[in-house]
Amino acid sequence: MKQVIDKANQLNELFGRDLDRITDSLGLSLMYEKMSGRMKEFYLRGSIVIREDLSVREKRELVAHAVGHHLFHAGNHLAMQKRIYSFGNYHEKQANAFAACLLIPLAKLSRLMADRARIDEIADHFQVREELVRLRLMIWANFEKDLSGKISARVGS
Repeated sequence: MKQVIDKANQLNELFGRDLDRITDSLGLSLMYEKMSGRMKEFYLRGSIVIREDLSVREKRELVAHAVGHHLFHAGNHLAMQKRIYSFGNYHEKQANAFAACLLIPLAKLSRLMADRARIDEIADHFQVREELVRLRLMIWANFEKDLSGKISARVGS
């Protein structure tokens, strides 16, 4: 998990949450196409294809998810499940965690948590779905929060 968090932080420092700049910097082609059935996203030989009729929030999550596959997994990947939060597959878990950390940077999240923002408010702030916020909070609680309950000193504010 540390590798996923560190890579998301590195990309955030360089590009913020600008997915177009991130995909360009990685030499990835990003396309939006008509798809039917359960197909939502696929990554094939440096190209990310996203289903065009999805919400902006879901598109952002799927692009970040596909970037996670590009960075951490060899080969091609398809996302056909109804939810992208599959808890049975290590590669899917890792790509989902990367997407959460990339789209919801800890420094900004910590400020919202300090202001006692609700999950829906955090989702609106980052333009993601509430499910991704819940995953990001779980990552924070399990991997980034120290024993005293404060944000780890290694993370800048």
